[in-house]
Amino acid sequence: MKTAQSILILILLVIGYSTNAQLFSIDNGHTAITSKVMRFEVVKVLGRFHTVSGTINYNATDPTKITANITILANSYLANNPEGENAVKGPSFLDVKSFPEIKVVTKSISKISVGYIAVAALTLHGVTKEVTFPIAITGPSLDLVFQKKSIGITGVLTINRLDYGIGPTAKLPTGGMIIGNEVEIGINALAIEQ
Repeated sequence: MKTAQSILILILLVIGYSTNAQLFSIDNGHTAITSKVMRFEVVKVLGRFHTVSGTINYNATDPTKITANITILANSYLANNPEGENAVKGPSFLDVKSFPEIKVVTKSISKISVGYIAVAALTLHGVTKEVTFPIAITGPSLDLVFQKKSIGITGVLTINRLDYGIGPTAKLPTGGMIIGNEVEIGINALAIEQ
């Protein structure tokens, strides 16, 4: 009798897991990964990575169990300035030939008073470091175009590019940085249920 009860509990747990966990795929056309970095201590230059893919394992009953595995193609960087784009993609900065992919893999998500805090492994320029940043999760909601459920994840994290071995540290005649060390990365992702 105990064996039958144990099997029944196991089956219910598996069924419960399968109904709560849903796999979503990043919709590249409605996803933006942006970067902002100070130039000549005057203005932050805004760039965008146009090729993003990956999956999000969404748990409707417990968002802290959500996991994400995202890949960004470094060569897809655009900033409305071909000369600047080539510099960012070149060997002095992202070196996209040697390091074609940027990866973000979540390690944990915890609830805070408003939204969530994500801890993830960020692999950039061949270096992997743990990053912690706030995110908001919206949905699921019916996407009228795809006729499937969709979720949104937004957030902003700031990294020091020198931690990833990116770029020179040249200075202006005034002593300020030509390119700032802090890079603000914006995440605005839409994912569609598979």
